[in-house]
Amino acid sequence: MTTIDDVKRFNLKYFDESDGRLAPIEFYKDVPFEVKRMFYVFGVHNQNDRGKHSHHETKQLLISINGSIDVKCDDGLGGVRTWTLTQPWNAIYIPEMIWDEQRYNTKDAILLVLSNTNYDKSDYIEDYEQFKKIKKPIKRGWRGQKLGTYHEDK
Repeated sequence: MTTIDDVKRFNLKYFDESDGRLAPIEFYKDVPFEVKRMFYVFGVHNQNDRGKHSHHETKQLLISINGSIDVKCDDGLGGVRTWTLTQPWNAIYIPEMIWDEQRYNTKDAILLVLSNTNYDKSDYIEDYEQFKKIKKPIKRGWRGQKLGTYHEDK
């Protein structure tokens, strides 16, 4: 089961050249999964929060191409951390079953996302309470009763 410790923030390599900087992303070396989809988010008004969901199967790599973006991750088990992406070489890997939210701190912020799956609405968990229930299933005994109880909860 994924936890907050599985979320990784790291820097991509980049090269300073006389005519600018170059930040290549080699999918087989720099991304911890096979990339099937790429998209970017920009023009977020009033620095609103975005994301606010988890995925059953999707892994993502988030890169702030421009501006400043806070990325809050929650594993549903008590582990919560927030990272701030401020440089185009800053990246954060978010595995499946991690709730994440992004706050756009600057109007010019652009977030690039690489994903291991194509879009599938059924992969999304958009209700936080449902997410927590999936992460913390009720433990049951061999007869199906909730552990520690012998009668129906009233």
